[in-house]
Parts: sequence; C-alpha cells; structure tokens
Amino acid sequence: MIRAFCDESYDGESRIYTIGGFVARDKEWVGLAKRFKLRCLKDSIQCYHAADCEGRYGDFKHLSKDQTVQLNTELIDEMLKSQIVGFAISVILEDYRKVQQSSEKAKRMLGPSPYFLAMQMFLVEVCGEIHADRPNYRVAFIFDQQEQFSGRAKQLYHEVKRKNPNAARCMGTLTYADRRRFVQLQVADKFAYEAMKNMLNVRYDPQRRERVALTRMKTGRIIQSLKYLDAEALQLIVDVQH
Repeated sequence: MIRAFCDESYDGESRIYTIGGFVARDKEWVGLAKRFKLRCLKDSIQCYHAADCEGRYGDFKHLSKDQTVQLNTELIDEMLKSQIVGFAISVILEDYRKVQQSSEKAKRMLGPSPYFLAMQMFLVEVCGEIHADRPNYRVAFIFDQQEQFSGRAKQLYHEVKRKNPNAARCMGTLTYADRRRFVQLQVADKFAYEAMKNMLNVRYDPQRRERVALTRMKTGRIIQSLKYLDAEALQLIVDVQH
C-alpha cells in the first residue's frame, strides 16, 4: 500500500481548477512531513497554505516578502529530498462551461461540477501509471476535507472503479482528512497551487516565465504528470462516450 495525499487549488477569478498530489510510501511521507513541519515552525507557521503564503495573508502576514520566498524555497528543498511522485490535472473552467452546456450528452458526460470531473481524471491518471509500473501496488487516497463534496466523491470513487477495471486494481481506500492534522496535505497544497498557477499562466499569460517552484519540481523529477482539460480535451471526453 502506498498513499496519495491530494488537494485542490483554484484562482480567485474562477478560471482554473486543479487537483494535485503526491504518491509515496509511508516511510517517505513520515520523513517529509516532519521536515516540512519543522521548517514552517521556524517561521511560526502552524499550517502551511500556499495561496496565503504568497499573498502574506492570515498566519503569514508577519512575514516579509523575502521571508516567504525563503520559506517556499526551503520547503521545495525538503520536497526534492524525498522519493515522491506528483500528479496534477487542471480544468479550464470557461472551456468546461462552454462544452458542458453544448448538449445534453455533454452535461451527462462531464457531470455537474468540474470538481468531480477533475477527480475522476486524476484517479484514473494516478492509478493507470501506478498499475503500469507496479501492478501489485494499491493506492490509498487522502484528500483535504471537503464536506460539501465528500459524500458524492465516495460514490464517484466506486463508479470510477467500476468503469475502469485496470485502474481499479490499484485503487485502495478514499478518505478525507484535515490538513491541520496531516502535514502531507500541506505538501499536496503546495503542488496543487503551483500546478494551478502554471496552467493559469499558460492559458492567460503565455509570455510569463514559468514559476521557479514548478521548474525546480520538474528538474528534481518529482512530477510524473501535469495535464489539463481544455475545450478540445473536454469535447473528446464527450465524443468517445456512448
């Protein structure tokens, strides 16, 4: 059994929605969570949140810009010391709304919320990759607590298993947990945020340079898959379904 800690991220203007997370063995998670927590405590941060850190909101308001840059740099350092594997899927929301509203079939195939679509694609991507490389492994998925989604998500989880027999072979349990208690979810938050910001820039500000944090994760080879669903990909999902 290996564990995938996962989180969501979205921009304030509702343009991009991302689910991202890392897969690792328990031994790796224990070591990384300890180091991540200790580095945050050095700046009197009890619970890391990437968006708040970048904006210096809430628990991060006592830090200067240079201090937040240093914090993020050193947290990435800790992540790169670990044997973790990252996956992220982003939905371009204007494309989702356009395609989803284009027909009754599209509404049925894409579902009522980009959250559920992104989650389904994320699960299939992770389990497809794991099954291909480690067919005997099972993945326990832990998502950040989402009361409004958790019931429907667990139902969706069983549907994904039923419809994707290859992925189902390595789909273990699905649980929701509090990021304040599980530092691993704070690590996932960092990756989900960077994946979301990357897609935001690729789509809406393509001249902007790639963010340093994501570049470091790529060169450090802790990212396995970084994908997105635009209008073309969304329409393909609709067209291939019967």
